Amino acid sequence: MKKFSHYFLPHPQTHQKAHLLSWHFLLIYLLLFMLLRVGLDLVSIYQPGVLGVAANINMQRVIEETNRERQQKGFPPLVENPNLAAAARAKAANMFEENYWAHFSPTGKDPWGFITKSGYKFVYAGENLAKNFQTSEEVVQAWMNSSSHRDNLLNSKYQEIGIAVVDGTLQGQQTTLVVQMFGTPYTKAAVPQSAPQTDLVGKKVSLDMAPAEVGPASQTKEPSQVVPNREMVVAGSNIQSALSLNKPLIDPVALTKTVSLIFMGLISILLLLDLIILRRRGVFRISSHHLAHLSFLAVSGAAILASNSGDILQGLTYLR
Repeated sequence: MKKFSHYFLPHPQTHQKAHLLSWHFLLIYLLLFMLLRVGLDLVSIYQPGVLGVAANINMQRVIEETNRERQQKGFPPLVENPNLAAAARAKAANMFEENYWAHFSPTGKDPWGFITKSGYKFVYAGENLAKNFQTSEEVVQAWMNSSSHRDNLLNSKYQEIGIAVVDGTLQGQQTTLVVQMFGTPYTKAAVPQSAPQTDLVGKKVSLDMAPAEVGPASQTKEPSQVVPNREMVVAGSNIQSALSLNKPLIDPVALTKTVSLIFMGLISILLLLDLIILRRRGVFRISSHHLAHLSFLAVSGAAILASNSGDILQGLTYLR
């Protein structure tokens, strides 16, 4: 029993650190954490759909939060448009079908193509993307924390909006994609003189795309045109039943955070015990830096707790 206690408490004669604080065990902790990460990567490759994030995101709530941010900054609210919503759904389905996480698909499809194919003729347009968030509020807040996404949300040129929230398997993990399309309908009075450009985080490049045809502007959504708040992807090999999407998933980010906090908590407790026992014994160990180590662990733990599993891309804007 006394020997077992040496794993947790400093040695009673030599006052050496507990075995679980030795560099041998610290190396073991690191190896276990690396094995966990490798294991999760292998699961995502060989068992796609097992890993994922359980989300509760509502399209109407995303629109409400977007308009709330706009109104707080003095911009008019955006009006929901069914054509933009259809373009957002088509973009999400294509991302699952071609298995990519980007504004432009591997086969060269761009966001503006999805918008024009939906029948929406536009002068200005933009796209925001998000995945792996748990709530609508987290999505909009993440966009507001990103300069390029915030520029889209608060763009005074936009008049209309379309949202898609789609569940599916992307790159081996079940996820919820959020696609946000912005637009201003094309009218003769709104035709600008400058050439088409795409603005990606302040960097403008020419976009090889024919101007939208002159025609009636897309109609905003009537009350009868209700779009479901959540959809299941129906693209290619990623088709899944509603039942399978509701099955409990392993959240890789939550699991990694939990394991990290357990290891950090164990080390913190052992350091506190080491500090208290040595002080009671009146022993000073030159190699000990208890307060520095505990402070580092506290800051690291707080950073882990504050982090979330969500991911966003740079906001994309189309200017004529």
